[in-house]
Amino acid sequence: MKVLVSPTPEAAAGLAAEHLARSAAVAVAERGSFSVALSGGSTPKLMYQVLRGLDVDWAHVHIYFSDERSVPPDSPDSNYRSARLELLDHVGVPPAQIHRLEGERDPAQAAADYAALLPARLDLVLLGMGDDGHTASLFPDTEGLQAGGRVIANWVPRLETWRLSFTFAEINAARERWLLVTGASKAEVLREVQNGIDGLQGHPVAGVHDATWYLDAAAAAQLTL
Repeated sequence: MKVLVSPTPEAAAGLAAEHLARSAAVAVAERGSFSVALSGGSTPKLMYQVLRGLDVDWAHVHIYFSDERSVPPDSPDSNYRSARLELLDHVGVPPAQIHRLEGERDPAQAAADYAALLPARLDLVLLGMGDDGHTASLFPDTEGLQAGGRVIANWVPRLETWRLSFTFAEINAARERWLLVTGASKAEVLREVQNGIDGLQGHPVAGVHDATWYLDAAAAAQLTL
């Protein structure tokens, strides 16, 4: 568990944004392009706002998404819509290099089609963590926690909905995995994850291996560092 603690959510998001710009530059120099999977939630919005002002070679960036709700792209609940409004509408990623998960389609078919268009290996998967320890759309006590393949349709009983999500295999195959987590409501779950309490079924984020965690002080308050 590599942990980088910043004093505020804004500072944590800013640090992640600066590191993303640096990782993109290295990838473009070494491999000609940079492939990143974005995440949903409120905390990434802070990072997106910082990224808009950084020097990134967006013409060589390919955008993917680690999960999506079963909604159309113009829904307020769409992860794609959030990323578009906060980041993609403001930078120069060619439209053909923005690959959204099609939440409005049949979930199983949408997942299969997305798996087929992914690159052999993503450079970076950006993730968050919910108060229940879920990450991407891999929720506690759902079948997706044990799923193989790259992208799945995961039924979430407590939400009574399908979610599209990367599998752990896909997340852990990326060159880098970052978790951006802020807020005091996450502190106890992070302590439990660090100490192996409740395991994968209770805290799915435990299934993300060798990640870099970008935390604010409130989220990190109960960790042993």
